[in-house]
Amino acid sequence: MQLEKRNDPEDIEFDPLGTPSFLIKQLAKELTRLAEAELRPLGVGIGSLPVLAALKSGAAITQADLARLLHVEQPSMAQTLSRLERDGLIRRRPHPANRRIQLIELTAACQEILPRSKAILLKGNERLLAGFSADDASLLLSLLKRASSNLTPNDTDTPGDEQ
Repeated sequence: MQLEKRNDPEDIEFDPLGTPSFLIKQLAKELTRLAEAELRPLGVGIGSLPVLAALKSGAAITQADLARLLHVEQPSMAQTLSRLERDGLIRRRPHPANRRIQLIELTAACQEILPRSKAILLKGNERLLAGFSADDASLLLSLLKRASSNLTPNDTDTPGDEQ
């Protein structure tokens, strides 16, 4: 969809319900609703899954690593980790070389629910992409990644720059 640019904002027909930002918000809201309904019985929420996936993959093992990787503030990550620990999904242990740092690892209970959690998210994506060709789905993913990078702060790039 090409958005036409005009000089005078008064000349623009504006339908907020038809803007990319509104449609993306609606999609995210609906995907979250669908996933949460199935994730809730497993004792995990959709907002925790990026943290759990990062821990499982080894991409991060400390609170600071997770906050940087997932682009969240330290206090928010601390709250998320406290909830996950309370719910028995992670455990913390002291770093062997630095007592101020805690290493975070998944519990066996978490390891058991992650495959089902992944399947729930994939089911939502399949539903979202029903009727799309493989090329269309790939194009949509590419466009969403580009749009996301346009809004992600980066000191060296300007929005819309392609690499």
